[in-house]
Amino acid sequence: MNAREAAYRALCAVLNEGAYTSLALKGHIPSSFSDEERHFVSALLRTTLENLIKIDYALQGFISSRRVHGSIRNILRLGACQLLFMDTKGYAAVNESVALAKRVKPQTAGFVNAVLRALEKGKASIAYPPVTDAASLSVAASYPLWICDKFIRDFGWDFAKSLLMHRAKPQTNVRMNALKTNRCDFLAELDSLNVETADRTLPDAFAVRGLSDIENLAIFKNGHMAVQSESAMRAVLALDLKPGDKLLDCCAAPGGKSAYAAALTNNGISVTAWDIHEHRVAMTQKNFERLGVENASVSLHDARIFVPEYERRFDVVLVDAPCSAMGLMAQQPDIRYVRKPEDIVRLNALQKEILSVCARYVKTGGTLAYMTCSINREENEDVTDAFLSGTGGYRYKKPVQTLYPHLCGSDGFYIAVMERR
Repeated sequence: MNAREAAYRALCAVLNEGAYTSLALKGHIPSSFSDEERHFVSALLRTTLENLIKIDYALQGFISSRRVHGSIRNILRLGACQLLFMDTKGYAAVNESVALAKRVKPQTAGFVNAVLRALEKGKASIAYPPVTDAASLSVAASYPLWICDKFIRDFGWDFAKSLLMHRAKPQTNVRMNALKTNRCDFLAELDSLNVETADRTLPDAFAVRGLSDIENLAIFKNGHMAVQSESAMRAVLALDLKPGDKLLDCCAAPGGKSAYAAALTNNGISVTAWDIHEHRVAMTQKNFERLGVENASVSLHDARIFVPEYERRFDVVLVDAPCSAMGLMAQQPDIRYVRKPEDIVRLNALQKEILSVCARYVKTGGTLAYMTCSINREENEDVTDAFLSGTGGYRYKKPVQTLYPHLCGSDGFYIAVMERR
């Protein structure tokens, strides 16, 4: 298998099977690949997904067939991505796509050759629609039409256009783990990897370009580094934790926020972490051990089910609710194509149920935090406002925050911190 075949198989996994990009890459990049090959596969897959609708629009002008087999369409998409959005030489993009077609469906090699050669010759004359409405924005930004319609309705034209046209930088956002290292030593470790590193606005946050096969890096395995966005870190900082606090993380996996909470207090808090899936409980436990989190217990539990012995026992209860993850679409473009409007309605009901149950675990004077990696009001303000209007025991402790990717340069996030009176 070469790099383009690996990218093709990963793209099919994402678009045909609903796989996450990260898992698709992990599952289809052979261990024998060099770092250069890994970077190419990752860049090709992510760039194709980030521009998928625009690529399809461009291709349609060079395809006369009424129907193109899905596997061949994906080969054309990858080839077109290289011709339109990457620095790949034209002959290499065409020839390698034809070679891939010969391995996948040999009888289509001539068709792939003709389409991509025509695209290479005519790409400068492609007439993309001027961006004046939801349909043209869908093409320009490569977001499904229903998302464009929704965001224009929710945020207004100018804000929605800026939000959807935003492109996340190709980087990995990481956190220095203060439980195991310090800034000087951490930067030295990163420097030894020959990667490009930039500070974020938080002192423990860094943006790194050039990392690959992260789970096998010494800096990761020794617990000095966690992969975490600055938005997620800001959500933990909003909890205002202090040593001695008891924290309940109701939907914890993979444990990144609780681990950061432990680091902020030098393991001065106790953590109770739940998740509904057994494999994610194991993942959380493994992450806590790797990152040096102490005074923590992890268990299998459905947050919708009330535990009487925990009533009013915790200083801080964190509900990082299951959500549409539509605040992550700039960084993880696969989400654009798997999410459906009905998901938001279904999730709203689930979020309200979890929040109402978990609110019962907060001490008087304690903190209840609700957060999502969504920017949809239905999953955010509508949930917390409905909760507060339905109970007299809570109020907002501070103004709610919605972080937008094009404004904060990180993931979209909603943070609501409430206080039990």
